[in-house]
Amino acid sequence: MQYRRYPVPLGSVSGWGWCFVGISELNGLLPQRLKLALKKRLTCETDNRRSTSASMEWTSYLTYPTVVAAIAVVALTRIAWQVTQNVLFSPIPASVPGPLAARLTSKWILLVDLSGSRARTVNALHKRYGPVVRVAPNELSFSSIDCVKPIYGAGTTCIKSSAYDNFGRLGSFQMQDPEQHRQRQKRVAHIFAPASLQHMEPLIQSVIDRVLSAIGKRIGNPVDALHWCRMTALDVSGEVLLGKPFGAFDGDGEAPAYVHHLDNAYLVWSLYGLAPLLCGMLALLPIKSLREFMAAGDYVYKYGDDAMKEYLKLYGRKSSRRSLLTKIIAGDPATGTEPLSDPEISVEVSNLVFAATDTTGNTMTYALYRLCCHPEWQEKLRAEIRNSGAREAGFSFQSLQSLPVLNGVVMETLRLHPAAPSALPRVTTGSGCDIGGLWVPGKTLVSMQAFTTQRDPTYFPEPEKFDPNRWISDGAINSGTQEVRDMMLVWGKGSRICLGQHMATMEIKILLARMIEVFEVRLQGEQTHDDMEMTDHFTLIPKGKKCGLVFTKVQG
Repeated sequence: MQYRRYPVPLGSVSGWGWCFVGISELNGLLPQRLKLALKKRLTCETDNRRSTSASMEWTSYLTYPTVVAAIAVVALTRIAWQVTQNVLFSPIPASVPGPLAARLTSKWILLVDLSGSRARTVNALHKRYGPVVRVAPNELSFSSIDCVKPIYGAGTTCIKSSAYDNFGRLGSFQMQDPEQHRQRQKRVAHIFAPASLQHMEPLIQSVIDRVLSAIGKRIGNPVDALHWCRMTALDVSGEVLLGKPFGAFDGDGEAPAYVHHLDNAYLVWSLYGLAPLLCGMLALLPIKSLREFMAAGDYVYKYGDDAMKEYLKLYGRKSSRRSLLTKIIAGDPATGTEPLSDPEISVEVSNLVFAATDTTGNTMTYALYRLCCHPEWQEKLRAEIRNSGAREAGFSFQSLQSLPVLNGVVMETLRLHPAAPSALPRVTTGSGCDIGGLWVPGKTLVSMQAFTTQRDPTYFPEPEKFDPNRWISDGAINSGTQEVRDMMLVWGKGSRICLGQHMATMEIKILLARMIEVFEVRLQGEQTHDDMEMTDHFTLIPKGKKCGLVFTKVQG
């Protein structure tokens, strides 16, 4: 008798046993139907074994190194394809100069952005290649004066790029559609009218009282001027935009929790611009500290929302309080402009607070730093203030507006240390437009940067020199030629010009006048120079994130 080996299940026994069945015996022992069923089952099991064996043979190749290698091959193939597309099919003329990396991928400039060196890097590219430079496969940077109007001026066809989507929630600052922005601007801009700001001056003066008191307690000791200037700008923003200060000068002067969230929010927004998908995945991970970090922007907006609700609860919608929040809630009766909705107001004031805090605070800090580096200008400013009668006028903004040395110091600080030193990106629309004699196709990113235009030696001789005399003529304020004003991009241009520029100027001038009139300021040491090297993550940030100064009382 011949026997064959078949795998068959042994009832409730776990696993498989082996039984030897004589094929000739099956014919006599089993009914025909059962024989057919068993034959079918045995055939099926045999096929399954062969399939399983083949599967096991295949999966034996799926080791960790092979999986990694496969992913790498796919990634490299995709990168190669993208690079080929960028090189062969970029709509930008091949004659436009720039580094090789800019022709291959946009990731290199994003990494430069993340490192905080974009303004200096692009400035160096303009020095090497000229007034127009390719900085990415579909992005150009311009630096000549005839490019200002086509990109930023009134009537431009260029619109804000989607890069602004990464900066918080949708408000007038982020809006790309020109008509949508125009309608929103009509309902917000009135709060920054000169008459409105005049009403805000007592609030600004009260905050400056607090910072002078805090510094007065630290006479002769090292002081981090960056911290105190940021706290001044923060509390001014809180007072005029949210109806209450942040408490920046309470206790020992520790920064409020809001500042911690604001610092994290800037970093998170930058990361979203570099790798949005990765950031979205990180935000979902069940790690408390990571989720709190990724949600920093939500905390910033929650503070504004809570402050507005508290304000409405205390004062209602028709209040006699003098704050910009009161005005934005009420609308503009003079023009019949309806107010925004509560959620829109919350977003707008929150955007204005975080936009004003670092920009104004950093400018104040760099002004003090420059006066320490140039004590002769500190003496000139002190003499001007004391001889002007500003003290007798309570250091009112009106008494300071016509002081040429004060204006020159502020303007030169804004020129050398613009609050937003790098690109203000726009996108060409339609079929494109002419920018500085170059036809730029539609859907191309274009920009200029204040760091470069405000150092153009054609309009600013010896551009790296701190020279307030640029802004003084015959003992009076000199606003410069039209060309000089065009190249000053510190506040932006056209319909997108900074809404808060006049409030910021008021803060800076009042603070400097009151501080320099009573304090002599000097550097803590040589380390301060290194700390004050500029980096930028859209806004200007000192490299060391501190500015060590020493304040002493002026004698006489």
